[in-house]
Amino acid sequence: MNKERHEFHMSVGAATIFMIFVILVMSVLSILSYLRAKSYDESIMRQVIKTSEYYQSEAKLMDCYYQLDVKNIEHQLKTMNRDYIYQNGHYIIEENVDENRILKLTFSIDSEKLEIISLKTESKEKTYGS
Repeated sequence: MNKERHEFHMSVGAATIFMIFVILVMSVLSILSYLRAKSYDESIMRQVIKTSEYYQSEAKLMDCYYQLDVKNIEHQLKTMNRDYIYQNGHYIIEENVDENRILKLTFSIDSEKLEIISLKTESKEKTYGS
């Protein structure tokens, strides 16, 4: 009986080329992972700044609101150098959040006490409708 052995022999050059290819692929993947992580970090920092600006504006508005007394509101707002709008029985005071957004606090006087109607963010950009 004649037994023939079939063995696979890989030369040294092929193994080296394969290892270089693997290292190259791993390097590309690590660079892509780094760029993705950096992008997420920048995005998170932008979001932290926007959130911080919003809460600082809200704190200023609420501080102003809690200093107000039911009697003679307009005089108190003027003493605080605070611009306001009186419209349909509601007072509206504003605070800039950033260069593109405004935070508006709407409140009214109800049964000798102040009542918050809404606190909302609006864009400063003017929209031109049809």
